[in-house]
Amino acid sequence: MSLLLLGAGCLGPGLLTDGTSVSVGTFTHGLLRHGARLPPSGPGYLVPPLWRARGANYTTDEMSLALQRVAWRVHREHPGGILGIADLSPPGGGDSQWHRSHENGRDADLIWYALDPQGRPVPPGDSMPRYDARLQARPPRPTPGVQFAPISPRRFDVVRNWALVRALLTEPAIEVQYLFCHRRLRQVLLEHARRIGEEDDLIERAEVLLHQPGDSLPHDDHLHVRIFCAPSDRPFGCRDQGPVRWWKKRYKYMPPAVPLAPSERVLARLLMSRYLRPADRLR
Repeated sequence: MSLLLLGAGCLGPGLLTDGTSVSVGTFTHGLLRHGARLPPSGPGYLVPPLWRARGANYTTDEMSLALQRVAWRVHREHPGGILGIADLSPPGGGDSQWHRSHENGRDADLIWYALDPQGRPVPPGDSMPRYDARLQARPPRPTPGVQFAPISPRRFDVVRNWALVRALLTEPAIEVQYLFCHRRLRQVLLEHARRIGEEDDLIERAEVLLHQPGDSLPHDDHLHVRIFCAPSDRPFGCRDQGPVRWWKKRYKYMPPAVPLAPSERVLARLLMSRYLRPADRLR
């Protein structure tokens, strides 16, 4: 019966969804239906070959649009810099050999902007340098099964990386839940924001959402973006995990985009059933 329903859900738009992406479950136990494939390059951004070869460049429609607009905005404000976009989610979501999260299209790893010793932007490559207390690049953290390329001398680009944070926090297509980064990089970014006279409300949001995780690596080599479920995905089983913090009141009153028909509710429950094998996941 479940397989028949799952098959029926693939027939076309309107039976389960309108054909747009659906983030299901949580970032550690989830799926991604009709995921949007982020193009390997675009104005202001690039998916380096190392991450392009993994094929983990699928995400929600909202995140795909946001990443492309954010990269273009930083590129327009500060010409010359290229945003490196690393892992999103695998096609169909689910388990990843490189991450404990990234399962339902709501996580994105962004490679920090960098400058060479002459102050020129360094394009992203097959590497994810760490940045020390002097904001100088150090070799990537050894990762089993991953061969990073050597890095040239570079330093953390405070100006463009703050512009990236600002663009993410003000992007209307998404609502950011976390921006994971090392606490020393967080401090540098916030000090820069205050120095250039950013609005108090924006700085307050950044203070809340920039966060060094306590249960994983310190994120001194990339910015990990996590967004809230889109309102249209919540009826289909998308679940936010962790504090809603900044948007607590707004989140409480977010209505589903459309009510589900009884058959759609059954299918949505099946999608998140613990008895659904990985082979049965909808792509």
